[in-house]
Amino acid sequence: MPKMSVTPEARPSRLSLLAPAAVLVATIATIFVAIKLVLRLPGVPYNVEELFLDNASASALVIFSLALLWVGCGAMMLAHWLAQSRYPYFVLPLGAFILAMVSRTLLKYSVTYESLNDILGSSTLFQKITVDKIWGEFWSQAVSAINLPSLVEFFERRVRYTALYSLLAVTLTLVLVPIVVAREHRKANLFSMLALAASAVICLWLSKLVVIDGANTDNLVELIADRSLFGLNGEVFLYAIAVLMAAHVALLLCARDSRLGWIGALVGSVVAVPAGWWLLNAGLEQQVHKYGQVFSGAQFLLGPDRRHALSEHVLLLRWAAVQTGSVGVMFIGAWIGNRFVVVKRHRSIFVIAVIGAILAEAVWRTIWDVRGGF
Repeated sequence: MPKMSVTPEARPSRLSLLAPAAVLVATIATIFVAIKLVLRLPGVPYNVEELFLDNASASALVIFSLALLWVGCGAMMLAHWLAQSRYPYFVLPLGAFILAMVSRTLLKYSVTYESLNDILGSSTLFQKITVDKIWGEFWSQAVSAINLPSLVEFFERRVRYTALYSLLAVTLTLVLVPIVVAREHRKANLFSMLALAASAVICLWLSKLVVIDGANTDNLVELIADRSLFGLNGEVFLYAIAVLMAAHVALLLCARDSRLGWIGALVGSVVAVPAGWWLLNAGLEQQVHKYGQVFSGAQFLLGPDRRHALSEHVLLLRWAAVQTGSVGVMFIGAWIGNRFVVVKRHRSIFVIAVIGAILAEAVWRTIWDVRGGF
């Protein structure tokens, strides 16, 4: 039987994967050291101090570093998948779900359950279905008869996390698709691109319904401004931060393509932080009354606690570090993903493995619940 030849794209050389692997290791080491240093600084926000498992153990920080890099890496891999698909508008929701589940798995082994619970909120769907009957009498009786609150919680938490993660992941992916199409010299189909944009809008709208309208945590309900500038809700300005960071990542990725790209990346980097700071303050409440304390949303997110207020200049510097670091990590993750994505033959295996792991956990959770587990 004749030996089949493999193209460089289908089977990249070891040398072609050495650079992204080295960057991956170096970036993880850098994030690890940076987090360790931040945790030792005075006035660290209490929610950051209590974020990591096992008192910020080495394994937890390494896995958390992978979770941060996955934001850009996963979005770039999905962008390649969409650029090559004949039906990208169908692939996007599935791809966003897969990205979210990988991210959730990494966070599960790096941050505390309480920290995730502060963001996702309490699981109340079982009670709302059975007691409040939000889905009607039929589903109230059906879910009550099954009586598996742990299984309902299993799906509720994953839907909530997917919705939250998709707000950034879908936005970043949508920005990266034109870059992938241009670099691979593909001919963009106008109908497919418009349908992809419509699919993204639907995904983002559904995410907003789950994360904002159906929020089960005061950290979202109380901090987001009800009526901000121009009569808009604060959520519009907060989402604009995700768009701003995604655009900044795209500018950095395009910088090497031309001299104009370098100029655009430089200008974008200069204006990004003050623009992000303005959007943050426009999206958050300026006076939050809680537990006898009055503080701004920015103070809650960036300050050490509710009682010790920081000056606007210090808050701006902290936000500059958060935004710049986030963009930098997403950019490096996207670059690594772009280099690794040439291993096309492993994509289907990856998708099947992720879906299989999710189904296996659901089956285990069901068996555990039936036998009287938590």
